[in-house]
Amino acid sequence: MRVALLLLALAAGKTDPSLVGTWLLAGQPFLTLAANGTGTMEDGKLKWSVEGKTLVIADDEDGVDKAQYQVSGDTLTLTLGGVPLQLTRAGKGVKVEKAGKLSKAVNKQSEADADAEALAEAQQLLAQQQGRAAQAQPAARGAAPARGSAGNDQLSQLLMSSAWCWLKYASGNTYQERIVFSANGTWSSNKESEIYGSNQYAGTSAHSVGASGAQGQWAVKGGQLYLSDPPETPQLVPVPLQITRNSNGYPIITADGTEYSQCN
Repeated sequence: MRVALLLLALAAGKTDPSLVGTWLLAGQPFLTLAANGTGTMEDGKLKWSVEGKTLVIADDEDGVDKAQYQVSGDTLTLTLGGVPLQLTRAGKGVKVEKAGKLSKAVNKQSEADADAEALAEAQQLLAQQQGRAAQAQPAARGAAPARGSAGNDQLSQLLMSSAWCWLKYASGNTYQERIVFSANGTWSSNKESEIYGSNQYAGTSAHSVGASGAQGQWAVKGGQLYLSDPPETPQLVPVPLQITRNSNGYPIITADGTEYSQCN
């Protein structure tokens, strides 16, 4: 019933003439929008309309996507879930070939961009840390809550009880991070990723492995964890934590929306 109502709303909805046409993603036909509110994507039919500056698409698999859009000349930028996807208007006579659905395309681009950016930043940070360690560490020590607090409370004991790991599988790719809290008030982390890419049009594939590391100081005061991450954050700053237990009773630490579990 919900999908039927959405389809009826799309059928009666407004369209934007600036969106009409065929749009390319990475040089390949991706999305075609007709003036009558119909279109095609991945060889499937769809219905579309606009609500202000929001593009609403209902595909033939009962899926509905809503994306903020902006048209500038022959460039269309769709933003779905905070992730921008940039399309280019095609010339006349271009036939739409098989391509990903809107949400899948956004997710793939988001993961690839985020991994490349995170890896580059981590490598740059590690190089900067090695060159500025002597300067950054005194500043961090001067701003720290009592260094001796590391290891003298329940939260410190939990953090030092083992290493803490985060693992994610997405689109055939693997992302993982391992953090260790030491009794001397320092922490270190290692990140690894295995990325697989392919081009269905060129028939090529690629596999890349990335690794990076980071380190800083930590302390606990009043049940609050403080971390430094030089050189960008040479002083200890509070890090919001949430501690829960999984179905087997083992602790799970959530920091900035990322869940870490105990590991070797």
